[in-house]
Amino acid sequence: MLASWVSQATFTPPGITIAIAKERAIESLMYPGHAFVLNILEEGKHLGLMKHFLKPFAPGEDRFANVETETADNHSPILKDALAYVECCVQTRMECGDHWVVYATIDRGQVLKLEGKTAIHHRKSASHY
Repeated sequence: MLASWVSQATFTPPGITIAIAKERAIESLMYPGHAFVLNILEEGKHLGLMKHFLKPFAPGEDRFANVETETADNHSPILKDALAYVECCVQTRMECGDHWVVYATIDRGQVLKLEGKTAIHHRKSASHY
């Protein structure tokens, strides 16, 4: 999925929060103890990946088909075109209106490209995706 809201939550241990819409397919995989990778995309090179992951997928369809990946230590996909990534483990989640706010700790990560800026997508309106 493409995350709309990711924020640093803690320093010790390193942790982040992610907001996930309740109707997203990934929501069922984001329970305490589940692992995932947060791939950080590079400005100027992120549009192709964004377009790929924004398209609708059929149930069971491989969302990573035709996308170059490696496997992280936690068995999650790392996008080869990512600027950096962090391996995370879900600790807790909280229901917040039409979203879940997931708190995850960071187990490890790596900067894959020393040059480059983190991609940021600004919406014209926060009322819809």
